[in-house]
Formats: sequence, structure tokens, C-alpha cells
Amino acid sequence: MGRVARKLGRWALGLGALLWGAGRLWRWTGVGTLRRARSAQPGLGLVFEGGPDPQTTPALLAALKAAGAQATFCFEAGAIARAPALAQQAAAEGHDLRPFVTGGPLTPPWTLARRLRQAQAELAALTSQPPGSFRAAAGVPALWVALMAGQTGLRPLAGQGNLAQGRRPGALLHLSGTDLQVARALPAHLTDLQARGYEVRALSGLRYLRPDTLRDIPATALQLVDVIYDRLGRIRRIGGHASSLFRVGTAPYPLADITLPAPDQPAGLTLRRGQHVAEFHLDSARLVELAERPVAGRRVVTHSIHDLAAALRDDPDWQTLDAVFSISIFADVLGIYGFTVVDLPPAHRRRLTWWSRTLRRAYGVSDPEKAHTPRLAVIARTELLRRYGTRRGQ
Repeated sequence: MGRVARKLGRWALGLGALLWGAGRLWRWTGVGTLRRARSAQPGLGLVFEGGPDPQTTPALLAALKAAGAQATFCFEAGAIARAPALAQQAAAEGHDLRPFVTGGPLTPPWTLARRLRQAQAELAALTSQPPGSFRAAAGVPALWVALMAGQTGLRPLAGQGNLAQGRRPGALLHLSGTDLQVARALPAHLTDLQARGYEVRALSGLRYLRPDTLRDIPATALQLVDVIYDRLGRIRRIGGHASSLFRVGTAPYPLADITLPAPDQPAGLTLRRGQHVAEFHLDSARLVELAERPVAGRRVVTHSIHDLAAALRDDPDWQTLDAVFSISIFADVLGIYGFTVVDLPPAHRRRLTWWSRTLRRAYGVSDPEKAHTPRLAVIARTELLRRYGTRRGQ
């Protein structure tokens, strides 16, 4: 009997580990979930979880109205019935309403499904908005979320940001809808987001918000590679604006010695092979989104180059570096901005051309086989500051 019990215990542990791993994998891939909008527009979504709450919800609505912003409120079953006027007010003021399901690892899936159906019914009695999606609390196991989605046909909301991190165009930022401290801080956060060029929208106002599919997994994997690469290389995002494209670190200059124009050196700045300088990387996902809107893309690149100049002017880690370079298929575009563009050695060029095609396929570019030749673009720090150290209006 003890042997059978041990065997059953091992099977149970194995099954539990398998289900846990499958849930983690599903959360990572995001297949079938709504995680972000894919658009050149600078919109991002605020998603408030919980409520309606008699104290917090009115304060949130007032802050959003004062800022001219829209958001998405995920309301709970029971709370909707207790405060129907607040839910109706949120809908009347142009915000989206979605069901919110609370629970934890030990909450049975049938209980969660019942709460979701109840929240759906309570919202349907108050507004004609079709929900389309729902949000499950962070403690609900991924497998139960997937089962609820399959039963109801609703898409799970699975944005990965908040007001402290993950802010970028198209992001879904999740906030508590019942914490009065969040409501008190919201006006300042909205002012900051709008000053950084973001448009704060409800889900219905985000262009190209769609569920992730199997075809999005390569792009998700590449974004994870970027995160790991940045951590290992101590590379940081700069700018913090909706139009900020660049990440900056340091690296040895990889090509032969070159002399660059420099306003403080009449004979030019001689940059030596292996010299420690700044290197910047471009946000591949954003560039793909901007490719369909070249005018907006040019404006974003211009803003990002001003970000780069400010970073090399103000950051102690980069103030003493003589130059900055980037290797990409967009080097010729940087040439328009005063960078010196240099061809790469054949072996280096072939390797990066293959990588460029891999990126373009992963991000769904319509012409991944079109020839795009990677090149190196470099500029002296003093020349960069002369051209872009001051923004217009400053």
C-alpha cells in the first residue's frame, strides 16, 4: 500500500510540474491573449483592476476626465451590483468595461468560471459594450485562465507593464482599481505620460490590439534575447519618451582607424580600432511598426537622436567617450543626420545580413528577403552635441 501511495505521489508531482510548466510556457508565449497593440501610434492602455469602489473609482474617473484620457476598468462580480451607478458613469465617460475575476491557486476553476459569467451578466445589464476580453487576478493559475477563455470565448488581458516599468507605445499597464493611493497619484502620472508623448487610451482606442498567435513567438523570443543581452552588456534605454528608440552601452570600436569631423579639433578626431566608445542599438520592434509610416518614423528617429545627444552630454558613464557608433541596416538613414557611414568587412556583413533577415521574418515584415545591407554609422561626441545637443524650443 505504501508503495502504491508513493507511486501515486510521484505521478501527482509529475503531473503538477507538467501543468505548472505548461502554464508558464503559455504565459510566456501569450498565445491567445491580449498583451500589446502593434502600431506606430504612441498610445498605451491603462487597465484598472477591481471595483467599482465607492472611494477609489470616482477619484480615478475625475483624474482621467481632467487629463482628457480614457482607460479600461475591469470590474468584479458583486461589486458591480453594489455600485451600478459608478459602472454606468465609467461607460458614459467613454471608458471600456471588462470583467475581473479574483482567485488564487486553490480556487476551483468552476468557481472562477461562475464569477466570470456573473461579472459578464452584471455588466451586460448596465451597458451595451460587448466585453470581448477579461482580466484574471495575478494569483489565478494560467491553466484556469485558459479554460475560462475557452469556455466564454473572451480573450485574457495579459499586459506586462505598470507605471514603474514597461511603458512603451502599445503597452497595457495594469493598476489597482481599489487602491486610493493609486488614485491620488494618478494625476501626476497622467501628466508625466502625456509630457512624454503618450496618448492614454482605452482598449478600444488602441490600434492593432490583437491576440498573440503562434507567429508572434519568434518576436517574443527575440525580445527576451534583447533583455538578456542588455543586462549582460549593461545596456540601458534612454529618453523615456514615446518616441525614444535607442538603447546605449559601451563597446570597442570594431573597424579600422577613422578620422571624424569634430568641431573642437580642426584636423578631426582620430578614432582607433579597439578604442572604448559608446554604442547604441535600435528598437527593432518599433522600427518595424514605423516602417509603414515613414513621416512619423523620421520624426521619431530625429527625437531619438536628440535623446542620444542628451545622454552623452549628461550621463557620467558616457561623458568622457569620444564617439558613438551603431551597426544596423538603418546606417544610411543615420548618414542623413551627419553620421559617417562605413562598410563592414565581408564576413561581418554576411553574418549581420542573415541576422537582419531573421529579425524581419520574426517581426512579420512583408519583404524579409529584400536586400538590406548592414553598415556602421559613427559620429564624434562633440559633433553630435553640436548638431543635436539642444532641442528646438529649448
